Amino acid sequence: MSDIAAGGGAQVPTLPPAAPEAPRLMRATSSAWIWALALAALAVAGAVVALRLASLQRSLTSVEQRAGEMAAMRANELAERQALQERIDAATRRTGQLEQELTLIAGRDTAADSELRHLREQQVLTEVDELLTLAASQLQVTHDPAAAITALSSADGRLARMPRAQFYALREALARDIERLRRTQVADVAGTAIRLDRLVQGPEGVDSWHLLADPTRRLALPPKPAANPAPTHMGWLGRELNDTLRDLVRIREVEAPDSLLLPADQQPLLREHLRVRLLMARQAMLMRNQTLFRTDLADSLAIINRYFDTSDPKVAFAVAQIKSLAAVAVDVPMPTLDDSLAALRAAHVP
Repeated sequence: MSDIAAGGGAQVPTLPPAAPEAPRLMRATSSAWIWALALAALAVAGAVVALRLASLQRSLTSVEQRAGEMAAMRANELAERQALQERIDAATRRTGQLEQELTLIAGRDTAADSELRHLREQQVLTEVDELLTLAASQLQVTHDPAAAITALSSADGRLARMPRAQFYALREALARDIERLRRTQVADVAGTAIRLDRLVQGPEGVDSWHLLADPTRRLALPPKPAANPAPTHMGWLGRELNDTLRDLVRIREVEAPDSLLLPADQQPLLREHLRVRLLMARQAMLMRNQTLFRTDLADSLAIINRYFDTSDPKVAFAVAQIKSLAAVAVDVPMPTLDDSLAALRAAHVP
């Protein structure tokens, strides 16, 4: 710089020389680094933003796929709803048609149905009539109340399936007859027949009984007279002599002396005749003929007492059995079914 003269002759100091180039270079280098760091930061930020944008793009793509699937499911659901609605509409139309048909059927004349019901009731009454006839025949022919009770119970079961007021009186009559039959005494036909069969054949039958005319049969001793409480000497001697003679000769009284003279060839015929009489009694018992049954038993008992040895235990047992059988009632009166038959006639179907 040029010297500037100043008042007072003072000399003005001069300016310092310019700064050197080194600090300038340092400042330039610092600015470059700052820009480089800024650029690097911008690059990192850009990369982060790019990664974020890529992630968002993938998420957006997934959301779009999910939205597409939801839209497809929604479309399928709408289609199913539409198909279901069509089926409901079809069912509603069919229900309406059925209601119309039922209304038409209900409005028709029911004369045919009434006739069918009338025929069914007539058929039931016919079946009940047949069962009552069967029960009556069982009572009159076979005297079997059990079979009659079965038939009446079957008739009551058929009426129970037809709850009509006109059948109540008939069912009450059937119940009374069933109860009456249950209290009826029944002859023991099977037991009586078995007892007669044992007399006809078997170990205690006719063939095992001893005849009076059987020479191999030793007659039983007659009963001894009662001994005196204080017999004398002669009385004792007479009794001993009597016993000795009795062992040699036996005297026995019989109702028919000719029964002792029955020839051996006629003895089987006699047994067969007695067997036939017992079989006839058995047949009369099965026929419920009380008179003929007792007559045959009485004839059989007369033959036994005339020709057989009643001291034989088997013969005595047979006599006791025949007397017991003669007291059996084989013709027990059976009740009638008049009440049930009258109620059946009254149970007409209107």
